[in-house]
Amino acid sequence: MLTPDAAPVLKAAEAALADVTPWKWDAIKEALHLALVEGLGLKPRQAFAPVRVAVTGRRVSPPLYESIELLGRERTLARLARALSASA
Repeated sequence: MLTPDAAPVLKAAEAALADVTPWKWDAIKEALHLALVEGLGLKPRQAFAPVRVAVTGRRVSPPLYESIELLGRERTLARLARALSASA
């Protein structure tokens, strides 16, 4: 479901989430928004769709930020890294 053009988005998301503290949905949302929408200049749909697929395995899922919070930092970063290697 991920194409090679998702790689920059996934890299930016991985970097943005690596140091998020506290690991709460609102801090996660802010970090991803800053990195993807403002940092890469993407529209929200373009920015968050690859992250959603990488983290949940689905195009449609429960709320993204809350899902990331529940999965935890290690599992989320591992899923992003796995998706990044698969999309390259």
